[in-house]
Amino acid sequence: MSSSEAVSPTQANDPTSAIEGLEAQLKATPRAMRPYEHATVAYRLGLAYAECPVGNRGELLRKGLACFDVAAAIFDPRFDPVEHARVLNAAGACHRALGDRRKAADLFQKAADLFDGHERHDERAASLNNVGLARSELGEIDEAVTAFDEAAALFDTATADGRRGFVATVVNRGQAHASAGTEEALELALADFEEALGDLDADEAPYHYALVHHSLGSACSALAARRPDERPQLLDEAAAAFRESLTVFTRSGFPYQHALAKHNLGLAYAAQADVAAEQDGGGGKARLQNLRRALANFEDAIALLDTRLHADAWKQAFASLSRVEGLLAADSPGTSRTEQFAILAASTSEEERMALVRERVIRLLAMPDARRRSLLKELALASLMVGARAQLLMEAELKVLMELPPETLDVALRSRFEAHRSVGPEGQEAADRLLDAAIGGALQGPQRIMTRDFLYSIGWERP
Repeated sequence: MSSSEAVSPTQANDPTSAIEGLEAQLKATPRAMRPYEHATVAYRLGLAYAECPVGNRGELLRKGLACFDVAAAIFDPRFDPVEHARVLNAAGACHRALGDRRKAADLFQKAADLFDGHERHDERAASLNNVGLARSELGEIDEAVTAFDEAAALFDTATADGRRGFVATVVNRGQAHASAGTEEALELALADFEEALGDLDADEAPYHYALVHHSLGSACSALAARRPDERPQLLDEAAAAFRESLTVFTRSGFPYQHALAKHNLGLAYAAQADVAAEQDGGGGKARLQNLRRALANFEDAIALLDTRLHADAWKQAFASLSRVEGLLAADSPGTSRTEQFAILAASTSEEERMALVRERVIRLLAMPDARRRSLLKELALASLMVGARAQLLMEAELKVLMELPPETLDVALRSRFEAHRSVGPEGQEAADRLLDAAIGGALQGPQRIMTRDFLYSIGWERP
C-alpha cells in the first residue's frame, strides 16, 4: 500500500485495524526520501491514536502526541503554515484531553494565528473555538468569550458545516457566560442559546439542536434560583427545554447525554415541587406529582450511568434520588419507587402516561432475562395498587408492547400473568377484569385476538 492510499472501509470501521494499517504505511514511507508523505501519514496516525475508542486512553493520547511531534518537525510553519497549524490543533486537543489546558490553549492559539491570512476561515474558527474551550476550563471567561466571538464571525453560515460550527461556537460561548453564575452572565448565556436556535435546523444538526435545548434548560434553571418572582415560569421553560433535548438525546442513541438530561429534568421537577409547596403551604397534589416526576427521571438517569466511568455523575444522581425519595416517604411511608411511578402514571395525562410507560417498559425489557421478568412483575403489581385506574396503565403498556418486537409481548404478558396470580383469588379476578377491559380498549381486532390467544396459552381465563 502506498502512502497516498486511503484506509479501506473495513479498517475505517475497525479502529485497531486502521491504526495497524497506518503504522505499516509509516514504516513503508522513508522520512529521509519522502518527508512530506511521512509527515502526512504520521499526522493521520496521530489522529487515529487520539480518536481510538479502544484501549488505554492516556497511552493512546501520548502516542498521538509523539506522531504529531514528528509531523510538526517536518511541516515547517514558514513554508507549510496550514499543515503545521493542523498538527498543532490536533496536538492541542490531546493535551486538553490529558488535562494540560494551558498547553492546549497555547497550541490552539498558535494554530489559529497560522491559519490567519491563508483563506482557511473555518479551520481558523475551529481553532479559536478550541481556544475558547480551553480558556473556559481555565476559568479565563473574558478571554474565552473573546475567542468565541472571533470564531463565530468567521464561520460561513451559507454552508451546512459552517452553520454547525457557528451554532457550536455560540453554544460554547453561552456555556462560558453561564459558568460565571451571575444574573447578567446567565442573561448573556440565554441570549447566546436563543441566537443559536435561530440559525439551527434540527434535521440538519440534530445533536446541536439537543445540545442547545439542554443548555437552555440549564441556564433557565440557574436563573430561576436567582429570581424568585420569575421562578415558576423559568422552571417551566427549563423543564420544556430538557424534554425537547430528550427527543434527540435518546436512551439508545446518546445514553450518557440522555442520563444527564434526565437528571437535570428531574432537578427541574424537584424545584417545581418546592414552588408548589410554597404556593399551597407545603402539601398538595402538584407538589407530590412533581416529586414523583423527579424520582422517575432520577431512576432513568441512574440506570444508564456506569459507576466506574461516570462516578461523579452517578453520585450526584443518586443523591438527588435519595433526597426526593425521602420527601415522598414522609408523605406516604412504605410506598416503593415502583408504586410511586404507578401512582404518577395513573394520575396524569394520557400523553405523559404513554411517555412514562414507554420509557420504563423499554428500559426494563433491555435487562437480562431474570431481572427484567422480576421488575416487570413488580411494575405489574404496583399498577394494581391504584385500583380501577390500573386499566389505564395496562392500556399504555399494551400499546407500547405493540410497537416493539413480538418476543417482548411474551416476556411482559407472562410477568403480568404471574403478578395477577400472586394476589389471591379475589384480587386476581379484579385484576383480570381490568386486563380484559384494557385489551379491548387499547388494541384493534387482530391485536386483541393475538394477545388473548397468548394469555389463554399460558393458563389465563377470561373473566
